[in-house]
Amino acid sequence: MWLRGMGTSGRRTKEGRDIMANIDRGMQSFRRDERHLTKVFKALSDGTRQEILRLLEDRQHTVGEIVGNFNLSQPTISRHLSVLKEADLVVDQRQGQNVIYRLNDDALSTSMQEFFGQFRSCQEVMR
Repeated sequence: MWLRGMGTSGRRTKEGRDIMANIDRGMQSFRRDERHLTKVFKALSDGTRQEILRLLEDRQHTVGEIVGNFNLSQPTISRHLSVLKEADLVVDQRQGQNVIYRLNDDALSTSMQEFFGQFRSCQEVMR
């Protein structure tokens, strides 16, 4: 039996290697996207991080301003911000001695569309 990309000797041809390389790249991209969505949902799974995102939706804040809205220590808030940053849900920018955080609206929206867009029941609502 002859398969596309296989030579008559049973060895893979250049075309076959190219096809396999494209499949491999696609799988790597899928795994990368899957890992990213796992980070996003891990970040969203915590109530404090959800509150931080809601706070940043209105405007950007320094770490000190964020801490002032919670009954938590600065190191604890910094750890929460680190998880949010790792998921690309917030962006930080240094201004002098302050670090300013803002919501990454585009990344949040894209992540939700990527995940929920997989489900027919959600596709119509997302239009």
